[in-house]
Amino acid sequence: MVVQYVNWITGIVTRGDFGHSLFYNKPVSEVVGERLPRTLALALVCHILASIIGITFGILAATRQYTWVDTLLSGISFLGMTVPRFLMALIIVYILVFHFNVTEINSFHSAKYGGAPWSWDKFVDLLKHVWPVIAIATFGGLAYNMRVMRGNLLDTLNAQYVETARAKGLSERKVILHHAVPNALHPLVMYQGVVLPYMLTGEIETAIIFALPTVGPAIVGSMWVGDVYVTATFMLVLSATLIVGNIIADMLLALLDPRVRLGGGAHA
Repeated sequence: MVVQYVNWITGIVTRGDFGHSLFYNKPVSEVVGERLPRTLALALVCHILASIIGITFGILAATRQYTWVDTLLSGISFLGMTVPRFLMALIIVYILVFHFNVTEINSFHSAKYGGAPWSWDKFVDLLKHVWPVIAIATFGGLAYNMRVMRGNLLDTLNAQYVETARAKGLSERKVILHHAVPNALHPLVMYQGVVLPYMLTGEIETAIIFALPTVGPAIVGSMWVGDVYVTATFMLVLSATLIVGNIIADMLLALLDPRVRLGGGAHA
C-alpha cells in the first residue's frame, strides 16, 4: 500500500495523473473535473450567505442582549448547530415529494433545460433545484458565525476604548460599526481557515440525500465499490482546501488588523 501511494503521488506531481477510475471507467481527473466545480460553487455561495447573515444576526443579538430579538436569534443559532444536516435534508425531501409532488430532485435542472444554453429561465430553474442544499448548508454555517460574533461583540462593547469612543460623543451606531465590530471580527476571520472544508462537507452531506451530481455521491459511490483513486483524490482535494483556506484567513486577518502586519514586519 505504501508503494502504491508513493507511485500515485508521484504520478500526480510529475504527470498530473490521478489514476483511472474503475467505477466510472474514465480518468479520475475527468470525474473530479465534472463534479468539483459544482461543489465548490455551492460551498462558496453557502459560505458567503452564512457569513453575511450570521454576522448580521450576531450584531443584532449582541446590541439587543436579553430582548426577544436576542432570544429568537439565539434559538435559531441553537437549532442550526444541533440539528444534523442530513436530517434537515430528509425532512425537506419528504415535504417536497409527498406534499408538493416534486419529482426532479436529483439533478440541477429540469429535463427541458438539460442541454439548453444558459438563460434567465434556466438560472431560475437551477435555483429551484439547489435551494435546499444552499439553505441547509448555510443554516449550519450562519449559526456558528452568529454565536461567535455575538459573544465577541459583547466582550468588545465592554472594552475601554469603546467607552472612550462613547465619552467623546460618538453616536452608538458609529461606536458599534466603526470601533467594536472590526475588532470582534478577528476570531471569525481566523475561522475562515476551516470554514470552506466545513461548507464542503455540509454540501456533501446534503447532496448525498438529494443525489445531486456533485462530490458527495461520488465519494460514497467510490467507497462502496472500492474505487480507491477517486476516494483518495477527493480526500486530497478536501485537504488542499483546508490549507488554502488557512492561507486566505491569514491574509484577510493581516488586511483587517494592522497590528498583524506590523508585528510580522518587525519579526521578520
